[in-house]
Amino acid sequence: MELKKDEIVELAERLHGHLAPGIALGIHMSRIALRRLRTKRGSKKLIAISETARCLADGMQAATGATLGHGNAFIENYGKLALTVGRSDTMLGYRVALRGDAWRQSALLRKWMLREGKLTREEEYELADILLSLSERYFDITPVKIELSTFFENSPIVRCSRCGEGVPEALIIGEDGTRTCRSCAGVGYYRIKQALA
Repeated sequence: MELKKDEIVELAERLHGHLAPGIALGIHMSRIALRRLRTKRGSKKLIAISETARCLADGMQAATGATLGHGNAFIENYGKLALTVGRSDTMLGYRVALRGDAWRQSALLRKWMLREGKLTREEEYELADILLSLSERYFDITPVKIELSTFFENSPIVRCSRCGEGVPEALIIGEDGTRTCRSCAGVGYYRIKQALA
């Protein structure tokens, strides 16, 4: 189902909790890429990658219909105001990045991009309006070949030899025939503690 412009902004706002400038930027950048791809939001062949784990990713998900839960939206956290939208069948797409000199467009954009101070809620909404209609000349738009090693991982499930939890075989770490999940191998995002303080 194709959403209208205001519906996409409202969807992103609900998803994120408020209309942050990064939400607006993620929506606008995604739309630029979708136009270049000549495709629409919700296409089953879309793949989207945000280069920041912040607000931009929520705007990207709302604008493209690609989501983390569907396995066609990803975060490669480079800390950049950039994203890529492409096709999963060809792995070709467009990377859209906010140009480093875009801050020259307005004092408010400068304040936000260069982190010169905290924006008020009113400034956030004003900047969101600016970002939703920012000229393409403030973006670097590059055709790319997408290379993701974990894209649509679909290998058989095996049991970790240490914790016993089920893990896709392609994500197992093992030597000499052992099958260990990432967390048990010590490369996970957490460590077990005896008790929470």
